[in-house]
Amino acid sequence: MSGSATPERDQQLLDIGKQCSASSCLVVDFLPFKCQHCTHAFCGEHFLPTAHQCDKYDAAKHDRIAPSCPLCNTPVAIPPGQDPNIRMEQHINTQCSVMTGRSSKAKSTPTCARPKCGKVLFSPIRCDSCKQQFCPQHRFPKDHACSSSQASTTKSPPTANAWANVSNQTSAASAAAMAAIKRAAVSTTSSTSTSRSHAQSKPQAQTSTAKPATSSSRPNPFSATER
Repeated sequence: MSGSATPERDQQLLDIGKQCSASSCLVVDFLPFKCQHCTHAFCGEHFLPTAHQCDKYDAAKHDRIAPSCPLCNTPVAIPPGQDPNIRMEQHINTQCSVMTGRSSKAKSTPTCARPKCGKVLFSPIRCDSCKQQFCPQHRFPKDHACSSSQASTTKSPPTANAWANVSNQTSAASAAAMAAIKRAAVSTTSSTSTSRSHAQSKPQAQTSTAKPATSSSRPNPFSATER
């Protein structure tokens, strides 16, 4: 009974975990490691390529170390298949800060353009006026002393003077127009009164001239000729 139960239990344990692929180990590990080169399962002691002598591991390709420049002490990356001496000579002639005089700290990421800030900008904000990049704290023109805004501020007095001149001219023109309207109204009133007075005098003259004619045309009953 017990002898038959032991193989079944061992089989169940093998189904849960995996056996180390190292020939000298063969231990069952419930959390095995998988080699990225040969894709075999190994235990915690033999998962490194050097520990299980991986046949697909090439130290020249996968375990490369970038040598440092003897002058500027900067690590020099060597592409696979290239001679390290040729790559180092190329770095010294074209990229070494000691030989070329260039700064060894090249800015790979943009920084805030405001003086004494220098924050690294992961999401830079560009100013619409001066076209420079700033951090969120100094994104407004008044926060980074924008040169374009200052120039527009200095040019504002002439504009204000021009607007003042325009307003003065407009007020003078409106005053002249009002005076012309008043003069026209006064002249219209005087001409209307004059025409009315002429119209009233004409009927009176006609009436005075017509009365003697009427009296002369009627016969006089008391005259000597009529008797």
